[in-house]
Amino acid sequence: MDALFSRLMWLRAGVFAWIALLSGFASAQAAEPDFRDVFDRHGAVMLLIDPDSGEIADANPAAAAFYGYSRNTLRSMNIDQINSFTPEQIEQELALAARVGRRYFIFRHQLADGSLRTVEVHVKPFRFGDRSLLLSIIHDVTPGRLSNQGLWHYQSRLEELVSEKVAEVEALRIREERLFIIAMAAQAGVIILLVVNIRRRKRLQREHRVMARAISDERQRLIDILWGTGAGTWEWHVPTNAVRVNSQWAAMVGRAPEDVAQLTEHDLRDFIHPDDLARYLATRQQHFDGQSPAYECEMRVRAGPDGWIWVMDRGRVVARNDDGSALKMAGTWLEITGKKQYEDKLRLAASVFSHAREAIMITAMDGTIVEVNDAFCRITGFDRDDVLGRTPAVLSSGRHDADFYAAMWKALAEQGHWQGDVWNRRKNGELYAELLTISAVRDEHGNAPYYVALFSDITAQKHHESQLERYAHYDALTSLPNRLLLMDRLRQAMAVTQRRKGLLAVVYIDLDGFKLVNDTYGHAAGDVVLSTVAERFREALREGDTIARMGGDEFVALLLDPGEHGSLKAILQRLLRAATRPVAWRDEELGVSASIGVVYFPQPGPVEPDALVQWADEAMYRAKLSGKNQFYLAEQPDGDAATAEGSE
Repeated sequence: MDALFSRLMWLRAGVFAWIALLSGFASAQAAEPDFRDVFDRHGAVMLLIDPDSGEIADANPAAAAFYGYSRNTLRSMNIDQINSFTPEQIEQELALAARVGRRYFIFRHQLADGSLRTVEVHVKPFRFGDRSLLLSIIHDVTPGRLSNQGLWHYQSRLEELVSEKVAEVEALRIREERLFIIAMAAQAGVIILLVVNIRRRKRLQREHRVMARAISDERQRLIDILWGTGAGTWEWHVPTNAVRVNSQWAAMVGRAPEDVAQLTEHDLRDFIHPDDLARYLATRQQHFDGQSPAYECEMRVRAGPDGWIWVMDRGRVVARNDDGSALKMAGTWLEITGKKQYEDKLRLAASVFSHAREAIMITAMDGTIVEVNDAFCRITGFDRDDVLGRTPAVLSSGRHDADFYAAMWKALAEQGHWQGDVWNRRKNGELYAELLTISAVRDEHGNAPYYVALFSDITAQKHHESQLERYAHYDALTSLPNRLLLMDRLRQAMAVTQRRKGLLAVVYIDLDGFKLVNDTYGHAAGDVVLSTVAERFREALREGDTIARMGGDEFVALLLDPGEHGSLKAILQRLLRAATRPVAWRDEELGVSASIGVVYFPQPGPVEPDALVQWADEAMYRAKLSGKNQFYLAEQPDGDAATAEGSE
């Protein structure tokens, strides 16, 4: 009995040992790869980063392929050399992820070729021996990347990964069922293996559900991105010439999705404007031939029966045959009609700006010049580079005072525009007149960040106006003020005299013997006498006095504050001597004299300027009647009687 019991115990021990051996063999068969094997062989971009220093402890081959650096180079780099975000931007992104509950971060990484990629970074800390490192898994989410590679391509790859995982689960299940059948002989072992299998199966099912949800979420995210951008997608299978498009592409061309379900590449060409078709084909062929990394073309496409819209067509060959020829190409259409219309408006505005005959100057709010046109350079003589960044003061002539510019800026601030004549100076120092209009350019908030000044050169017009004014107010022969200007100055002189409580003398002069000169020697000689005597009269008067020609041989002088009787007499004697000095005419010396009448202002009662001149004229006739070559003073301001005196 004891021997039988002993043999049973040995048999039981052998069964359990056999079961343990089989379990160990199964465990070895189902053992998963270690971290280093996963890290090196996985297709995802992975980095091990020291959390304190930011140094890259290790990078897998996928990371080297993505960033364009060798693994050794990456191991010698710091994550700050790849992440283009500033420390402030990194802090903001970490805070944003925490606030919205994201378990990943979005950064901009720079590749070895200098290009930037938008990436999702999933970080998990792990302990490696005595060292704590961050495992970073990086996904490229650069806008437009998935569109260029094709949504179907990404989806296909994800489905392949799921199929591989399902196949792996199925293989594990088959192996575990075999172990279960083999272990049926040992009840204890079967129970143990069954429990282990149930737990592992549940874990795999959970992982499968998580992966399926991730794939679904990623697919929906890509669809949302495409809908959000309004892009139409297309996929071209080159060997069969078949083209697949999404509903947004169909909507762009005014078709229902079912109408373009059997679209071919030749059908697609029918949507392109004839004037853009050759450029479309040439640009696409350059990409086919490897001359460009991607295809991009702006073109017009038919939208409905009569309309055309502008689209940006972008694409890329995503699969090639063994000989390098294109197998599949995918891309997007993005409508840019508004952008093209805006560009047309900008080109039109630039053309008007460049070809306008009027000078145009644009200044910032602080007065600095930000742009000028060709007409500005032609009128002012300044090159564009001479004035950019400077103020309009570079053109200042100095002929306008501070009050003039203060009034200009006040009008701009209150009314938003100002117009007037301004004298400025060209680069060569020459003065010129311009008709200037300044307008404030306001933004949507009512602010005026820019001012636009338009002006034209009116120098010739100003000179012409000056000549007309001179003809209207000055005597053509003697260049003295004429009767019109004299009466204006007389009114001003009377007003000044009354305000200052001073004295004004109106002097009427008539040449004696001038008719004889005209009759004897002709009008040419008479003109010489008149112009010569007029110049002498001007020299005989004081600065501030006025001498004017009334017509013929008659002149009027206005003497402001002539002083005492002696001072006035000295001035009148100078005028008499100026008239009697001989005037050379060819071989002759022509002689005349002058009769002068003087009247004072103010008078005892109100008087008009014309009346003063008339009274002075009457006083002049009294001088003539008294023997000529003398002056006659009407009643003097101190009440003395009128007097007549001859030349000394």
